[in-house]
Amino acid sequence: MNIGPDRPVGGLAVRPPSNVELRPAGREDLPAVLMLLGEREVTGRPSLAETAEGEPAGLLLLSFRRRLNFATWEGWVPELVVAQAHRRKGIGRALLRVAIEEWRLRGAHRLSVELGSGEDAGAALLSTMGFEKALLRFSLDEIANRSASGRVSPGAEIRSLAEADFAAASRLVAEMGPLRSPLPDRMDAVERAFREIVRKPADASLVAEEGGTVIGICTLEIRTDLRSNSIEAWIPELVVSEAFRGRGLGRALLQSGLRLARERGAGRAALESGPQRATAQALYRSVGFEPAGSFFTLLRDR
Repeated sequence: MNIGPDRPVGGLAVRPPSNVELRPAGREDLPAVLMLLGEREVTGRPSLAETAEGEPAGLLLLSFRRRLNFATWEGWVPELVVAQAHRRKGIGRALLRVAIEEWRLRGAHRLSVELGSGEDAGAALLSTMGFEKALLRFSLDEIANRSASGRVSPGAEIRSLAEADFAAASRLVAEMGPLRSPLPDRMDAVERAFREIVRKPADASLVAEEGGTVIGICTLEIRTDLRSNSIEAWIPELVVSEAFRGRGLGRALLQSGLRLARERGAGRAALESGPQRATAQALYRSVGFEPAGSFFTLLRDR
């Protein structure tokens, strides 16, 4: 009796270039993975491209993560590498097809690919495959050596994000733009995703509150870096309600988040920003973040 699909699905359905095998990476592939990563520091779930002789030729890291105000997962590719000797053979394109097919199979709302500064060949490839440059990446490499007092303006306080904050958090994130506004008919699923985010014990998301009203939010996820086995903080959202901006609440939320990340062992941090958010980017730079590349994205219905 056949109880599964009668043909390959997702990434398994992608046809590789001639004399190349595409397969999931296992523990025994760690030396090859580290060799391909080189000096890049990333996290994720790896897939390998090998030549017919078993030589590592390419690497794709693919993860799926929750985001506020979305009912489905986001696909994330922090690393796509093709060995120098095997470039211009269609390997990078095939690996990207694996990510796209897995993303479609899971019904995720967005697929994001992270590129470092100056990776023009990668940007060109992504553009030909329908990706658009959407966000800027910023990184902070030395949290442990920086002061993060998290002081707030009078009348406001900063506290941990709680499950009861769903409506307020959703409203705040919606201020980031139309793409971050939840669809009314998906609110039950959006709330379930929110609860999953809040319940992760290692993370350190925060809100700013004044007079019983939540007026700012900083979400923070703790993750492990594959190459160095070090801990990194990722800040998906940092937003203060428009009526309360200009009072230092964004800085206080960011610094408080970094302090908590440091307490949880993170030595570095990363975040993303829309190209038009000049004020936010000035804040990031003032705290020590530096431009570190960009994100290219594919979108679908949420």
